[in-house]
Amino acid sequence: MHYRTADERDVVTLAEMRWEFQVEDNDCSPIVSKTEFVEVCSDFLRQGLIQKNWVYWIAELEREIVSHIFVQRVRGIPRPFWLNNAYGYVSNVYTKPAYRRQGIGSQLMQQVLNWARHQEIDVLIVSISEESITFYERAGFTAKNEWMECLVKNYPG
Repeated sequence: MHYRTADERDVVTLAEMRWEFQVEDNDCSPIVSKTEFVEVCSDFLRQGLIQKNWVYWIAELEREIVSHIFVQRVRGIPRPFWLNNAYGYVSNVYTKPAYRRQGIGSQLMQQVLNWARHQEIDVLIVSISEESITFYERAGFTAKNEWMECLVKNYPG
């Protein structure tokens, strides 16, 4: 297994995997075609690379992307004692069904954590599902912190 950050060549594959991730266990019907979604999502992912505010971590086996984790680095307002503080928003954590329960996602998360330590990222945050709690706890995430949330809009999916 090879772990690395994604680049421009990976964008379309990541967008296609995002489609699979989102429709996999969702009872809602998509409002766009897969083709349209992949085009829009690819543009979004490409912009994240260009602007350098998103990092897409991937695990690949024989050049096939089998797992990924997206991290948005959000810079904090400078503080007198820490000028470059930031936090990371972890999103789109997905492993293809055939590769699950093999430790690939856990290894990939360790890559993300090591990277975050070297990026002056103070904290990683993630929105969890009931099924993902154990995965994040094993990686060192905890629900015991000062973060709160306010759900502004409820949307399908």
